[in-house]
This record gives sequence, C-alpha cells and structure tokens, in this order.
Amino acid sequence: ALTAGVGAVALITHAAGQRRGAADCSAASVPSRSSTALARKESSGAASGGLWRLTKILLRCLELFAFLCPVAAWCLLQQLPLLGGAFSRERQLSLLVSALARCGPVGIKWGQWASTRYDLFEEDFCEALGTLTNAAPAHGYAHSRAAIEAAFGQPLGSLFDSFDEKPVASGSIGQVHLAKLRGGGDVVAVKVQHPNLAERLSLDMSLLRALGELAARYAPDLRIGETADQFAINFRAQLDFELEAENLERFAANFSSAFWRALVSFPRPIAGLVSREVLVETFEEGESVATYLTRAGERQVGEWRQDAKGAWYMIEVGETGSEDGIRYAGTANAGDMRSSVALCGVQAYFKMLIWDNYIHADLHPGNVLIREAQLGLLARVQRYLLLGDFTPTAPHIVFLDAGLAASFDDRIFGTAQSFFDAVTRTDGPAIGKAILGLAPTQPYVEAREGGREAFISEVAAKCTAQKEEMDRGEGRPGDNIRAYMDSVRSHRVVLDPTVMVALMSMLVLEGWQYRLDPAVSIFHCLEAATGGGVFGTLQKASALYQSVVGRLTGEKAAA
Repeated sequence: ALTAGVGAVALITHAAGQRRGAADCSAASVPSRSSTALARKESSGAASGGLWRLTKILLRCLELFAFLCPVAAWCLLQQLPLLGGAFSRERQLSLLVSALARCGPVGIKWGQWASTRYDLFEEDFCEALGTLTNAAPAHGYAHSRAAIEAAFGQPLGSLFDSFDEKPVASGSIGQVHLAKLRGGGDVVAVKVQHPNLAERLSLDMSLLRALGELAARYAPDLRIGETADQFAINFRAQLDFELEAENLERFAANFSSAFWRALVSFPRPIAGLVSREVLVETFEEGESVATYLTRAGERQVGEWRQDAKGAWYMIEVGETGSEDGIRYAGTANAGDMRSSVALCGVQAYFKMLIWDNYIHADLHPGNVLIREAQLGLLARVQRYLLLGDFTPTAPHIVFLDAGLAASFDDRIFGTAQSFFDAVTRTDGPAIGKAILGLAPTQPYVEAREGGREAFISEVAAKCTAQKEEMDRGEGRPGDNIRAYMDSVRSHRVVLDPTVMVALMSMLVLEGWQYRLDPAVSIFHCLEAATGGGVFGTLQKASALYQSVVGRLTGEKAAA
C-alpha cells in the first residue's frame, strides 16, 4: 500500500520534483556536466508524460514492493505485543541490505552513501549498509564492447591489442576491465559505466522524492527528502567519467611534489580515451588496504602517557603482553609497513582537507591500494623530517575512483578551519558554535527549546568528558566524532553536504587507521597539520608563498 501510494504521489509531484532536482544540482558544491544532461532527461520525461512514463513508474513500484515487502513485514512483526522481541533488529537490517542489493545500482549506491551518514541514522544501521560496498553485479561483455566503440568511434580491436572480457571489479556505477593499448602499449584499466543508469536514476529519484513528501508529513525527523536530494547530487557527479578524469588530474597536480610523489599517486587518464561513460586510465598495481587490516590481526592498544613537556606517547605492548618500548603520537614505527600506511594515509587526507581544500570523498578500503616503494636518499631524508622514518622501503598509497570529490566554499572553509582549530584546543563551546556555522541557517535548532545554547552546552559537556578521557590515555577520535554526530542528529542540526562528505571520509579513514596502528592518532596528526610540527610550518609557509605570489600577479595584471 505504501509503495502504491508513493507511486501515486510520484506522478503528482514529478514535474515539481524534477525542477527542484535540477535547481539543487546547479547549486551543488560538487558540480557535474552529467547533472545538466540528467536534468535535461528528467525535464523531457516530465514534459512528455504519457502512458509509457506512468507504466514504467508503476512497474518500478511493483518491483520495489516485491523487494521491500519482507523488510516491511519484519518491521510490523517487531511491533507485536509479547512476540515482537523474537524478531531481531539484526535480521531486519540483513533483510534491508539484501533488498537494496536487489534494487540495483541505485539502491546499492544509496545504501553505500547512507552507511556514512552517522548524523542521520543509527550506528548499527550505518554499519550494516556498509556491507554493500562490494555487492554490485556486473553487466555483460557485449555492453562494455558496445559502449567503448560508441564512445571512441573505433572498433575495440583498433584501440587495444588485448581486452579481458571478464571484469576485475564491479561497483555501483561501473566495472573495470584490463586491456593492453594498441601497438605494444602498457596495460590499462578500462572503466565502463553500467547501462541505463541516468534513466534509472531519474525514475528512482521521482519515487524517493515522493517518499520524502509523505515522510515530511508524518515523520519529519527522518529527513528523507533531504537525504534523497543530497544522494541524487552525489550520484549524478559520479555518472560523468570526464569529471572523474579532471578530478584525477587535479589530485595528481596537488600531490606532484617530489616528496608526495614518492608516497601517494592516482591513476592517470589516457589522453583521447576519456568520455562520459568510458574512462581508460593507467593500471595501478597494489593490494587493497583491507589486506593489511587483517594480515596480522588487530594491533594491541598500549597505554597513553604524557612526558614532562606534555607530549603524548604510547607504551607499546608486544604479543606476550610485555612492554616493547615507547612511541610518540603522530610518528610511524620505523620498518613497520602497517604503521607507515596508517600515518601516510592520515597525513595525505589532511593535506587534501586543510592544505588543498579538495577531498577524495570515497575513501573506503576498496578504493585504497598499497604497494612497496624503494626510496632514494633525498626522499628518505624528507620522509624522516616529516614522518620520523628513515627506512629505505616505504608504502606507496594509490587512491582509486575519484568520481566524487568535494571542496568547501570560502565561508564553509573558514568555519571548518575554526572547527579544526577548536578541536585541537579541546574548546567545547567553540566546537559547538563552529558546527552550527557549517550551514547558512539552523531553522530546526532555533525552533527547539533552548535553541543554539542547548546544542552548544551539550557539545561542550561531551568535549570536557572526552578531554578527561584523553588525559587518562583513553578514548579515540572516531568515537568522539560519532558522539558529536549523535548531538547533531538529536538537535536536528543542518550540515552542508560537503561537510558531511569530509567528516564521513575522516571516519572511514580513522577506522582502518586505528586497526593498522592505534598509536597513529588522527588528533595528533591534525595538530601537526594545522599548526604544530613540520607539517604545520610547511602549510603556513605555503600559504604565505601563495599569498605573495597572488598579490604580485594581481599587481602586474592591474599595471
């Protein structure tokens, strides 16, 4: 009944919803030419209307009803008196994950995206949906071949000496084939978009927006309409592989210094072989960082202490439980690949976030590869000065799938800097005020009893408790962020979508960093990146240099 009702509302609100979707897309902080193309398709569908559009919506409703009916039935059974406790939430979440996987790429992507929204959903809900990361089915070889030949106007054999018909990986947006460029070229990765994604997104967004209209009347706290619109913006951005190629080039330029090139890289698009639906890029070898997470089990967490100067260090615990020595926070354990991977990953992320204001927004372990690299003398010296590690072999990190990247506008970037500064100073009221400033207005907060002050007081109390934990050598940054997200959710704080992208990417990163090496504290790396240590000094010097160059360039232009 709900599905049929949503379908009916979808027909009524379709035209208004598509116009709003196009407007949201044009105002999005992650722009994409595919947004324009998809908005054009949606507007065309709204204008033409007709029986065929109605038929497709109704058929999709029936299909979704079949997929989601077991989840709805389980929810109803949970409400039964006395017997409801027999129907566990764990099974309910398992049914939901299965249903979203059967809904196709859009359902899978929504589940992946929702799994990062700790500010909107409960933690067990997010963790369950996180299992959808590798659940996307692959399309057939015939579609891949047809898409490649249509994109580049040549037969497949004219482009590649060899082409593997079976994909090596498949995600919610597309799948990857290995191929060898024509004329004895290198092995490349050919990323091909799944068929009919734009059309299916248009249809499913009509239904999601209709569900949002219904939810806004009966359960406004769910904010389904908001999540649907934000999800549509992010999904559209990833439908344009030309934009992804631009993101890859920009990331490569940001990490082009001799130091960073030795530690971090991105696939490089192959000139002339880039289109909206097909992207040919360099094939990057390496193991998923997930392999390192399980290779030696979870590291034991030692005891944090402070020295006479107030600097934090960890008493490291060996396999037998004995103390193996000390290591100061924010330094790598020399010769330990897992420790180096953790530290390099965190510092690379903070470079994106604080120095470059251009963030890779999809840092789950499947998009991070690790390979060993031999360092020359100069690179070893640079690495020692910045990371405290002089070993000749170091991990090299490859970040894949840059289809979703984010950057803050000037106002949000300034507020975000204030937020990170307040975090390093453990200034609770300042953290609360900065969080409220991460959106232009806070209508829901101001409408509640206590308003802004109630939220700030709650955040300040949590910050004080977290500071006490840290002084005892306890706690971890990921738990602290989640605690703040609980307050954001309960007070209905509005956050700019790019802020959530940054915070949730940080949570994903902190999760695998903590398992790799708990001594590599994100908090202390943040301190180093924002002002203390060599990283902070370099950041200030870089900002000063760019300011001087900008002024000189502006003066010459004016002259």
